[in-house]
Amino acid sequence: MNIFSERHQDEIRKPAVAGMFYPGSPSALRAEIDEFLSNAEKVPIDGEIIALMVPHAGYMYSGQIAGYAYKQIEGMSFDSVIMIGVSHRVPFRGVYIRKSGFYETPLGMVKVDESLASELMEKTDIFEFYPGADAVEHSLEVQVPFLQVVLPELKIVPILMREWSAIISHSVSEALSEVMRDKNILIVASTDMSHYHSYRSAVNMDEIALTSIKRMDIEQLEDDLASGEAELCGAGGVIVTLLTAKKLGADGIKILKYANSGDVTGDKSGGVVGYFSAVIYKS
Repeated sequence: MNIFSERHQDEIRKPAVAGMFYPGSPSALRAEIDEFLSNAEKVPIDGEIIALMVPHAGYMYSGQIAGYAYKQIEGMSFDSVIMIGVSHRVPFRGVYIRKSGFYETPLGMVKVDESLASELMEKTDIFEFYPGADAVEHSLEVQVPFLQVVLPELKIVPILMREWSAIISHSVSEALSEVMRDKNILIVASTDMSHYHSYRSAVNMDEIALTSIKRMDIEQLEDDLASGEAELCGAGGVIVTLLTAKKLGADGIKILKYANSGDVTGDKSGGVVGYFSAVIYKS
């Protein structure tokens, strides 16, 4: 069936990976997220939190790593959360933005911030809405239950990227920084790291990326990715988030946790996938 068929134009975006990437039962899902949060430390952040960077694999692999990031905003309040993910399966031009409706998870409905989405779309024509483009995409869906737990009063703007050229990244970051200025809005960038390299190679590649990210050195990170010395499957979201955060005055970043699937499962004999979580703030 065509993913852009009429049935996907409904206002409610149904969960696509519940029961696979995370528990399909509301009670089991809530209990698992609560456990991830209880296992994570809330670190001292000397300033205003502007963004989180989180992984998007199945919770059994990366849920605990994500939990370290979401722990930092537990009990806080934001007017809206802009989520930036990667479209793994559906190609499109420009940058996808969901402009209305709801995201549904086993924990309930989350409303799309129509006003903020509309404001973003007015800032640049790089944003497009394609019916059904996010229907089977997991990179944003797996973030929503965490957000529902730590931010009970929640509105979101889901964004998906396929490309991360300089023109696209700067256009998106300019729009984001303009609408976020003087508002209480959080960015959540969704990305995994190196994919299916040996354990040692993965650790080395991911350390290269994390060094550039810690320094907020966007040019170096782009070089790392272009040369193949590092990998981020959500590179566009990471670069846009760094650009936007810097425009908003962010001057600090903490890498909260790094691990790969070999660390999580104990099997380091084959190819592994890297994960990290981070918080970006303005001191």
